[in-house]
Amino acid sequence: METNVGNYLLDALYGHGVEHIFGIPGDYILQFDKLIEEHQINYVNTTRESTAGYMADAYARLKGLGVACITYGVGISITNALSQAYAESSPLVLISGAPSLSDCSKGQILHHLLNKHSIFHQMDTTQLEIFSHFTVDQAVLTSPEEAKSQIDRVLWNCLKHKKPVYIEIPRDIATAPLALPLFAENEEYLDEFSAENSTPLSRAIAMEPLLKHIERILQKCQKPVIWAGHEILRYRLSSSLQAFASKYSMPIASTLLGKTVIDENHPLFYGVYQGKMSQPEVANMIENGDCLLMLGGILSDVDTGIFTAKLNHRHKIFVTASEIIIDGQSYHGINFVDFIQALAESNFKLTTNTRTTLAATAAPEPSPAINRKKKFNPVDGARLTSARLFECISALLTDEIVAVDFGDSLFGSSRFVLKENSFLSCAYFASLGFGTPAAVAAQLAAPERRIVGIVGDGAFQMTATELSTAARYGLDPIFIILNNHGYGTERPLLEGDFNDIHNWNYSLLPQLLNSGIGVKVSTEYAFEDAFKTALFQRGNFYIIEVDLEKTDFSPALEQFLSFASQKKVPLD
Repeated sequence: METNVGNYLLDALYGHGVEHIFGIPGDYILQFDKLIEEHQINYVNTTRESTAGYMADAYARLKGLGVACITYGVGISITNALSQAYAESSPLVLISGAPSLSDCSKGQILHHLLNKHSIFHQMDTTQLEIFSHFTVDQAVLTSPEEAKSQIDRVLWNCLKHKKPVYIEIPRDIATAPLALPLFAENEEYLDEFSAENSTPLSRAIAMEPLLKHIERILQKCQKPVIWAGHEILRYRLSSSLQAFASKYSMPIASTLLGKTVIDENHPLFYGVYQGKMSQPEVANMIENGDCLLMLGGILSDVDTGIFTAKLNHRHKIFVTASEIIIDGQSYHGINFVDFIQALAESNFKLTTNTRTTLAATAAPEPSPAINRKKKFNPVDGARLTSARLFECISALLTDEIVAVDFGDSLFGSSRFVLKENSFLSCAYFASLGFGTPAAVAAQLAAPERRIVGIVGDGAFQMTATELSTAARYGLDPIFIILNNHGYGTERPLLEGDFNDIHNWNYSLLPQLLNSGIGVKVSTEYAFEDAFKTALFQRGNFYIIEVDLEKTDFSPALEQFLSFASQKKVPLD
């Protein structure tokens, strides 16, 4: 059956669950954009390339694969979002148009090009070189005959490594004929890769001594504890992690980047562990364990509470997608997914003493995280503070997805109790501007869920134009804008006028866009009423502008800033 290069790529993406592509049209990519418009996949026009990248990143975290589409040269403003997806392991496919092969062969200087290779009858490679630093695989589709194998390889590497990839399509290649079967054969091809990636050798030979080693360690321990990170989420291993923990009654904490690694209502879940920034019961659980199983996390400054995490356990099992180290001994050739699934399927013969201790220390129902969730009682006439703001939000959340930016929106939200894979943050790369586009994309990825975006005013001003995208497509996320009149996270580190920003009437933005609802609040009663109203109203996006003092921070952010200042850790 005959198709063309562009449709083959779209069919492959659709087969992996992609229903939306985020992008900005441009002349070098228009042919491919038209193919999207005629396909089952929906094209979502964003306001900027960078926000298209953020939206594809958020979409990937919720759906398993995200796609952004740009034109050549001027589209490189997506680089920051692509960098974040690479740093935080988000499977994003970046598709770019390019000058046609025939145009390049004429030796003309063409617009949007980053250098003058075209005058030497060559394709410009600068963009490919730039994006190669933030992607695990790249393909320039210059030959229809080779396009299928290139697309298959690049998509597989994106899914295998959970990191971005880059596909460049010259203008005259998008509609070039491709006399090959459609996705059925592509699916079979990818299955071959999958079988190769998860071999019997990995499971039977290499895995057995590793599991035996872990069993011996657990037999010596009485209080093994799990600290789970974001890779569990990216590889869709939450159910396996939960099965393993439940089988042996092991308590779980998550990293901040890995927040919602399991349903936080689970009786074995304690909360987010961040060293001295942790709540007491979470710190006690992790730090008093005699064996730490760190699964799928990274030891970044943010996730370790500015390196205050106490990781001097008698035994340490450190496992990520790239390495496995058990008490200093490295294991190679073992697939991360296979390993976590093997833990879930294991039948370790623990000593009676270990089993008894684990059962006795298992978190009671409800979980410690749930026990911290309290009813919010607004005080009449009381001015709203950051601390009380997050208490109110926490009390009212049920099944929502929360998207946040770096700063108080992140740290204040870290103590919410949320469902599995319901927290979108940039807790490692820490790029301002992610929260607003992430909330919009989340509404497309999970239309049945309520989406709550919590963003500071500084971060909001960077990507506020995505409210227009929400309006255009009839999306209804809730945006809680923390208006503390500037970059509040930076002020305690070094005060200066550079931390101030021009104040907007954020609650009036719906009038500008002729869509949505906006309110401004400054008291506890007003915020609770506005948030309750927003949660039960569908059909329009809802802005709640919260007027805060410049120096008002949540307790969690105050702790973080205190440690950052003491250790002189830069935050940007």
